[in-house]
Amino acid sequence: MPARGVLRALRGWRPWRPWPGSGGLSTTAAGAELAVVIAFVLMRAGTLLEILPAAPRGTARATDPVLDGLLMAVALGQSAAMCAVAVRRRQYPAGRWAWADVAVAAAVLLAQPWYLAPEDWVGTWTAWGGALSVNVVFGAAIGLPTRRQTAAATAAVAVAYAVPGVVLSHAHASTAASNLIGYLVFAVAARSSATFIRRLGRDADEARRQAAVLAAEAERDRHRLLLHDQITIMRLLAEPGLEPGLVEVLRRQAAAGAARVRHFLEQSDADLSDTCPAYADPVCADAACADAACGGRAGDGGPIGARPGPMLAELVRQAGEGFTDLPIDYAVDLAADVPVPPAVAGPLRAALATVLHNVRAHAAAGQVVVHADAPPGLGSWEVSVRDDGRGFDQARRPLGFGLRVQVSRALAEVGVESEIRSAPGAGTVVLLRGRPAER
Repeated sequence: MPARGVLRALRGWRPWRPWPGSGGLSTTAAGAELAVVIAFVLMRAGTLLEILPAAPRGTARATDPVLDGLLMAVALGQSAAMCAVAVRRRQYPAGRWAWADVAVAAAVLLAQPWYLAPEDWVGTWTAWGGALSVNVVFGAAIGLPTRRQTAAATAAVAVAYAVPGVVLSHAHASTAASNLIGYLVFAVAARSSATFIRRLGRDADEARRQAAVLAAEAERDRHRLLLHDQITIMRLLAEPGLEPGLVEVLRRQAAAGAARVRHFLEQSDADLSDTCPAYADPVCADAACADAACGGRAGDGGPIGARPGPMLAELVRQAGEGFTDLPIDYAVDLAADVPVPPAVAGPLRAALATVLHNVRAHAAAGQVVVHADAPPGLGSWEVSVRDDGRGFDQARRPLGFGLRVQVSRALAEVGVESEIRSAPGAGTVVLLRGRPAER
């Protein structure tokens, strides 16, 4: 290899900093590749450290000590440069460096008859080329890009080992033939392990990428959840000729929405939502509403789940308080004594409010019936919102953000089932089903 390239590699080598940071290898594709590099460097360094103690005795027994020393110097230099380049690049150098490594190992093995006695060709540390060549096969297996290249490198080294060990030295043919199996085992094991480690790194990177995408989508949904119903209110307020009573209702809801947006921008809203689900409810205009839904002010003692939740009939009526402009008929008396779990109360109230916002904005309904019941023996409650408005074709018109996310998805997260039925000219029915709180 060019001497200039070796010097550049050595200048960039920082053996005391083999991986980033002080916490070890990162679980990324780059970290996995670095783990493979470290394994290669440690294997090569260990092999060289095993060869060096045997070098004086080997030189003394060599038939040509000068050639033996020259080949050892070339092998040590190539190995040092190879390790330096691998650490500097943080990956196994799979190009010319890798094939140069194979060439040096093959040359050392093929030259053994010229610097070693036949009895030292196989099975001794005097024939140090065998140990080096196994490590070269290990490096080629973990670093070369294709299985075909790995097979070619392994075959080249194995043939170079077989020439003096099997062809020329019949006395050691059986031992050499057995050692040849080791090349195949090392190649398969090393390549399989390195491939698996790299795949783990890539999978970890992909999992992080998908998590980032999901986090971005969740943040976008969070914004849309905050603004969806408020946009409906503002659009209605912008329409001319509204009845004074409706204007007043919309203004109160707009004021509640403005308060929520302010809390959101100040990030206090997120903290309250973690404490009590009702604080995330767009129907609640202030802390007093949320306190009532949670059975007392959040933080005044005891976990939320230990406090009694609101009754289903009461919760349904609360959700409809801001919709006095709609022709709503309530049939909720049978749910007057059905407790709703605190974790469900806020999302359920918000979902009912979203349904009523949709009725107000799109249905042009002459009648809206809100029914709540808990049939005996079923162990569940049911709330339905039925209007006689325009309806829509569910096959051609997918659910909008409000019904899809603020109703179906939000309720599914707290264990409430939802079903939406609609047809053009036949109105819309939204069914919600859940389990009551334990008394």
